[in-house]
Amino acid sequence: MKDQKPLFNRVTVKQFLIAGLGLCIAASAAAAAQKPNKLTHKEAAEGYQLLFNGKNLDGWEPLTTFTPPATGDWSVVDGAITCPGTTSGWLANNNTFSNFELRLQFRGAETTNSGVFLRSSKEGQPHVTGYELQIWDYNKAGYSTGSLVGSLKAQAVKLLDNQWNDYDITADGDHYVVILNGKTILDGHDSKHTQGVIGFQCQKSNKI
Repeated sequence: MKDQKPLFNRVTVKQFLIAGLGLCIAASAAAAAQKPNKLTHKEAAEGYQLLFNGKNLDGWEPLTTFTPPATGDWSVVDGAITCPGTTSGWLANNNTFSNFELRLQFRGAETTNSGVFLRSSKEGQPHVTGYELQIWDYNKAGYSTGSLVGSLKAQAVKLLDNQWNDYDITADGDHYVVILNGKTILDGHDSKHTQGVIGFQCQKSNKI
């Protein structure tokens, strides 16, 4: 198998009710390699906040999951956040969010097992203290890509293999809407978690 470059790219967030922020992770690998991630004029006007600067992991903290002290060996490669899959762990943003719209891009092999943590705590397991938004099409319990694992199941969908996939996630009170590549695949309600950090999951042997 040829070496791929799986990774997270453009990340932005827009908070509701609290002065309207926004989150965004950026453009394409080629564009990100040429210049730092930037909000468009429209995104800035709508109140989005750039969470990843395209250069380094300022504002983010690598944390352990199941195998301390490993944290996932996160880095920035070609202007995007990268997990090489050498160890497991997760990467948490330093800010706390409650109601928000999160936009990001991710790329990996079609079989990649990863996820986005929502409203999680830095202490404890992020999929327990908050939600794990699935990036994996092969969960045996049916919580496939776009699902909030253990809480809400998304419509069946297939990831774009080694291409940029676009996630647009809205968390407004107990209402969650997940859009993948322009298609709404989850629209449901769950009230277990109300605020926390946003993060990315790194599974061993799963580059992203």
